[in-house]
Amino acid sequence: MGHRANQLLYWVIIGGFFIPLLLGLLGVILPSFGIDPALGSSQFSLVHWHELLNQPEFWSGLKLSVLTGIMATVLSYWFASSLVVCTYQTRWFQRLQSIITPILSIPHAAITIGALFVLSPSGWLVRMISPWLTQFDRPPNWLTVQDPEGIALIIALVIKETPYLVFAMAAALSQLQPNKTLLTTRLLGYDSITAWHFTLLPQLFKLVRLPVFMVLAFNLTVVDVATIIGPNTPSTLAVTLLRWFNDPSLSLRGQASAAAMILAFSVAACIAIWLLSERCYSLIRKRLSLLGQRRSALRWTTLAGMLGALVILSLTILALFVLPLWAFTRRWRFPDNWPSSFTLDNVFRAGQNLIELSTQSFSLGLCSSLISLGLALVLLECERLRPKQKFAVIIVFSAILLPQITLLFGIQVGLLYLDWNGTWWSVLGLHTLYTLPYVYLTLKAPYLAFDQGYLEQANRLRTTPTRNFWQVKVALLKAPIGAALAIGFSVSMAQYLPTLIAGEGRINTLTTEAVARASSGNRKWVSVLALAQAILPLICFYMATLLPRYWTSWRLTLKRVLC
Repeated sequence: MGHRANQLLYWVIIGGFFIPLLLGLLGVILPSFGIDPALGSSQFSLVHWHELLNQPEFWSGLKLSVLTGIMATVLSYWFASSLVVCTYQTRWFQRLQSIITPILSIPHAAITIGALFVLSPSGWLVRMISPWLTQFDRPPNWLTVQDPEGIALIIALVIKETPYLVFAMAAALSQLQPNKTLLTTRLLGYDSITAWHFTLLPQLFKLVRLPVFMVLAFNLTVVDVATIIGPNTPSTLAVTLLRWFNDPSLSLRGQASAAAMILAFSVAACIAIWLLSERCYSLIRKRLSLLGQRRSALRWTTLAGMLGALVILSLTILALFVLPLWAFTRRWRFPDNWPSSFTLDNVFRAGQNLIELSTQSFSLGLCSSLISLGLALVLLECERLRPKQKFAVIIVFSAILLPQITLLFGIQVGLLYLDWNGTWWSVLGLHTLYTLPYVYLTLKAPYLAFDQGYLEQANRLRTTPTRNFWQVKVALLKAPIGAALAIGFSVSMAQYLPTLIAGEGRINTLTTEAVARASSGNRKWVSVLALAQAILPLICFYMATLLPRYWTSWRLTLKRVLC
């Protein structure tokens, strides 16, 4: 592909991303100030802001969102960094990476449903200690999930985000020289954990800032996880906004738009607070390092974080293990530790509905990940040619750093105006909007590190640059491309709010159905949905590791057969 054509595609992609973002922001900013053509209002007004600030539910929801979001992010980072520090240069580090890889592929809703079945008053944890320790013959009247303080919500978010941050840190370590640094500090008499705090962790945090900010923005604005396991009265601000936007009375739309803007500002403020806290911690670390102590007190925080990480990993394994148990259970009475009998009837009873939901989810995930891969390749090729051109990075990652609830309802206004709402294509477009940043981030490092000498040599031997690009460069990058496709597929599978808003109930997926049924009390049906939601990305991740290994031999065999 020529340089000019590549640049043209680059700006088309940027425009395709910028326009929805602009429409999304205008769609919430203008109604918040009284300018809403749908209601026939075109005059500037602050009435909606006054109504919002006098709404007790808004303040309680905002407080809950900020506290749970920050706490979940701090715990996730603490546990992930402690896990990396304590296991690095041991055999457990490689095992840890092999364990968290399948966990990363499982959507938030599926793990949250499993956590719900573990932590609830009739869940597995209570069953394990009943009745021999608790004397419970029936589930206790405890608020272990959907508690007003949001503790269960924090646990569910930490369960999902800790493996992601471990993965990001492990990938970032390849850009440093940890072995040489640790060897040098040990020769100076420092113990391993203290050496990490004084040398490697400050460098590591700068490399994982973007993943941490993505986690922080998600935790503050998550809807599906908060709906399943979060508090109801009051609910988090994102869940409250969803209810206000879906209210039959359009009079709440302006108030909801104002609240959505405040939620976006809250994300920006929390990121600023995080950066300020990092600066304060850096000053404390420097003061401790100047004391000359070879065993710093910071090591105890790491050991405590390691213990917390082990607890979270144990809860994650229990949450994933309980899903197939409930999916194939015929009868499981409280306080039995195990089901009394198993059956396949739950899956067969789901039947046609499960097939339709799985097909819909698979088609959206496959198409959005393939489109995102093509767009990411164009963006990265342009970035390789012009390294200082960072406009694409800003636009692409704005989609995931800005709250979904803020952008999507503004985009919905544009879809309604163009009569594009409720179609499979509109859902695909929104899935691609959120899939591309993750595909781009996964593929960026290996793509930019590729040795262009291979492609230049191929161009000297055969003057077909486009064909050489696909047959040489893309072929050599098949492993990271497979990983990017798998991550894109799992991200698409996890999209709840984009599917709900663009599909308007006419396009259902495993995620939307699982979240809708999570509070129904029918654990068997919900488990079947969550299990199917978890299995599809797992299969995709397995294929992503299998295909690069055998792709060349299979391609050559097929070529010989066809010729």
